Amino acid sequence: FHPCKCKVLSVCSSLPPLLGILPDIEFWYFLGGTCLDYVSLEKDLGVDMTPKLSWTDQCNRLYSKANQKLGIMIRNCHFVKDTARARSLYIALVRSIFESCSIIWRPTNQTLINKLERIQKQAIKWILSEENISYSDREVYLLKCRQVKLLPLYRRFDLNDLIFLHKVIYKLKPVNLPSYLSFYDGQSRLRSCHLDNLSLVSSIHPRSNHIATRTSSPLAKTFFYRTYLEWNKLPLSLREISCDFTFKARLKSYFWENLVSELDTSDSDTSCILYDPYVSSP
Repeated sequence: FHPCKCKVLSVCSSLPPLLGILPDIEFWYFLGGTCLDYVSLEKDLGVDMTPKLSWTDQCNRLYSKANQKLGIMIRNCHFVKDTARARSLYIALVRSIFESCSIIWRPTNQTLINKLERIQKQAIKWILSEENISYSDREVYLLKCRQVKLLPLYRRFDLNDLIFLHKVIYKLKPVNLPSYLSFYDGQSRLRSCHLDNLSLVSSIHPRSNHIATRTSSPLAKTFFYRTYLEWNKLPLSLREISCDFTFKARLKSYFWENLVSELDTSDSDTSCILYDPYVSSP
């Protein structure tokens, strides 16, 4: 390790109140006789790490980068009128920015999710040549997503999370489940339980009993904890699929089916546009 390239980042929920006032309250690390500097943010493998493990800085940086790439693409590829080619350009140059290590940094609060979703809304307007049409209505946005076969970004993040967890469970990745997660053994204090043999249970939970606090706690934001809850919501027939390619295709169809059920399906044409159970899209 090169001393000049190494930094010290203290991961904690709150810094000591007397930090910077009293001497020798910090422990200084040395590498090869060189004192390592303390930092409040450090990029590691493309992910911005902060003391509180908050991904706001990461999301803001990627938003700016994607917005810049999208602007350059729209200005320089104005001659692209084919929807399929414009869609491929967006996936390769812009959406790929949000794919790298998303299982680590993906936003969990609605404000950041909506901010990143604005990038895809703007891209779909360009793909369909509908720059003057508003996508503020959720139903309109979902219809346009389906028209170009692009999952909303928040569902794309869920897809990446569940695919990785699926590979971990079926030993397709050299990663083990954390010690606090285990498969349901059939024992429950409740008279009726919806869990099955492929459901995961956690031995630890966020401290607070309030739902708002539980979902915003550091534990609730970690990959395995947030994803095992989504895993248990999937149908057993879907979780029983061991092939990762088949699982990915069926999971996409399941997501679209759920999105359709959330919308007003009074018009049968809307359902036909939104849902095709065997669609194959990246």
